[in-house]
Amino acid sequence: MKILSSLTPPLVIRYRFSMLFRDDLLSLAPYTAGKSRPGAIKLSSNENPLGSSPKALEAIKEALGGLNRYPDGSARALKEKIAARWKLAPNQVVLGNGSDEVLTLIAGCTVRSGLNAVTASNTFSEYTFAARLFGGNVRKAPLKEGRFDPDAILALCDNSTRLIFICNPNNPTGTYLNHAEVERLLRFAPAETLVILDEAYAEYATAEDFPRSRELLERYDRLVVLHTFSKIFGLAGLRVGYALAHPEVASWLERVRQPFNNGNLAQVGAHAALDDHEFFEESLAVNREGMASLVAFLEDKRLMYYPSQGNFVCFNCAEDATGLFERLLLDGVAVRPLNSFGLPEWIRVTIGTPHQLDKFFMAMERHY
Repeated sequence: MKILSSLTPPLVIRYRFSMLFRDDLLSLAPYTAGKSRPGAIKLSSNENPLGSSPKALEAIKEALGGLNRYPDGSARALKEKIAARWKLAPNQVVLGNGSDEVLTLIAGCTVRSGLNAVTASNTFSEYTFAARLFGGNVRKAPLKEGRFDPDAILALCDNSTRLIFICNPNNPTGTYLNHAEVERLLRFAPAETLVILDEAYAEYATAEDFPRSRELLERYDRLVVLHTFSKIFGLAGLRVGYALAHPEVASWLERVRQPFNNGNLAQVGAHAALDDHEFFEESLAVNREGMASLVAFLEDKRLMYYPSQGNFVCFNCAEDATGLFERLLLDGVAVRPLNSFGLPEWIRVTIGTPHQLDKFFMAMERHY
């Protein structure tokens, strides 16, 4: 086979390799992560500002000597721990390398060319990525006052709809659908459709009518609930997410799951984090206090924001969000401009510690 030289014109290389790859993937862009810089206070990625669960860190240290061994391919101990937490059977838990992988497992089992998934226009981009990776079409309903609109979602569904993705609370707006609204979606979604309820931030939710997803799992076998260890447990770097589902649905996801997708350290760290009740409660307390402080600041500045059930707040800066982001970053504070979410005048700010939020407030006073 002739090897192309370094002088081969780029257009020739693109043409040659375009014959190998699916052209329907050309419009898929790589995920846009929150940006920061060394030394900056990072309030751009919704990470736990307190760090990681101390019990998880201790367990990880103790497990370092076993890195020459493959992990338990079924993650049995962690599955059993999660199942006990939710009062479910272990065969209703499917683990992934972060919730992102779980999304691709779900799409890989259900979506192909000619079929579609439905979600909202301003939400987590990995729903679109997962469906289109397997050739599916994605239909998007506009948010209504920053919230998922159940009627608009259902109106986009048809007999070719296999997945409905609901981010609850929604990233990036922090808004939520209540229990009755989610149940309505489950009742009226097409019979061939799975409803994916992504509760990555649900541990932070305080609304009395927030969905009781465990109860819904009992009643609707087409519901799949996603959770993660990346947020309140502070283990984003370990990449552990999981799905809760009917045993038959879970068995299909297990068919396409890569072996050893959760490493030794991820498994023992997540297992220990579930017992760290002190860290969990401290994280909730810091979030409550920080939320009140941030909301008071935004109201004082008369900036429009969405009431949030997560560990972040989304506000309208009434200008190009990228410009404000860059000015704040120069002052040592990283936030998230929401251009990639289709919200070019909006900023998302993670709830930090009191010190971190004070730095954000001071930077805003100087640059906004």
